[in-house]
Amino acid sequence: MIDAVDLTRALIALDTAGGGEDRAARLLAAPLEAAGARVSYDVFAAGRSTLVAHIGDTSHAPLILSGHLDTVPAAPAGWSDSPLAGRLIDGRVFGRGAADMKSGVAALVVAVLRCLDRGDICGGVMLILTAAEESGCEGAAHLVAGTPLPTGGRLLVAEPTSNRVATAHKGALWLRLDSTGIAAHGSRPDLGRNAITPLARVAVALADAGLAGVHPVMGPVTVNVGTLNGGVQPNLVPDAASMTLDIRLVPGVSAAETIQRVLALAGPGVEVSVMLNRSPVFSPPEGRFATLVQSIADSEPHPPLGYFTDASMLAEAMGCTETVFFGPGDAMAAHTVNESCPVERIYRAAEVYEAVIATVAKTPAE
Repeated sequence: MIDAVDLTRALIALDTAGGGEDRAARLLAAPLEAAGARVSYDVFAAGRSTLVAHIGDTSHAPLILSGHLDTVPAAPAGWSDSPLAGRLIDGRVFGRGAADMKSGVAALVVAVLRCLDRGDICGGVMLILTAAEESGCEGAAHLVAGTPLPTGGRLLVAEPTSNRVATAHKGALWLRLDSTGIAAHGSRPDLGRNAITPLARVAVALADAGLAGVHPVMGPVTVNVGTLNGGVQPNLVPDAASMTLDIRLVPGVSAAETIQRVLALAGPGVEVSVMLNRSPVFSPPEGRFATLVQSIADSEPHPPLGYFTDASMLAEAMGCTETVFFGPGDAMAAHTVNESCPVERIYRAAEVYEAVIATVAKTPAE
């Protein structure tokens, strides 16, 4: 049987930063197919595949297990070893993706293989390992747009939670605001119209008052002015300017109404375009599936995640009744120099996943 830590290290050795996920998908597909899973690939772009594995009858309400195969880039400078080395040092695996989230992916695959080996899976299980999550869940978006998927199941995503159970994350709405003005000499601003001014008003208004919307568990809608660009030199009234916003939404606050609020702040002459729109995800912590995973994990609950995940695409498209996030990585270690994950947490995650699969999928779907 494949060892979860060895598989983590093998995945780390494959550079999947912004591409190359196909190699990781095929590495994982081989043992899954050999164990009896039905495997297919959804090709997002050249060399970029999402792996989909079906076990049992997945036509209705399967247990869905998910993780992503890509990572953010890792410049070798500052690392004590190659980011792709996957070294074992003092009980930790080091390398890009060790926390986010090749350890979680490896633990999922090993858990599925163990259950297949024992014949524990009678109901349906789907394993979805995506490409291009780090760039805005593009691989998951491609999958749900072009592939018929079953509905009504429960979703477990192996995002880094330090083996604690989370059931929610905010959505992400990224907007670009473009303003058009009239150029003039800097000594006669009265003859022009400064394109930066309306965007500056929006930035100040958002800093002072934010955007409306709050959730009793997930907190308020937040907004960050990420960029503000305009002008060429001091003595020229700028005739074009742009600004980008990162807005984190909560359930009950729609992207459409939020865009209207931003437009109202901006006023005439400003165009708003959507760069990214990913829905928030919320399942009650006391839900049946969350309670099951919590009882098996026997750890402190995790607060709502501060980042968005593939669940923003999968949970909605697949009509998931509950969503749980549980993975061995530590979110604070994700994307860092010398990223790492404790070996014991990888093994423990595989045990928890195995118990969840054996419990949920031991009987055919209801």
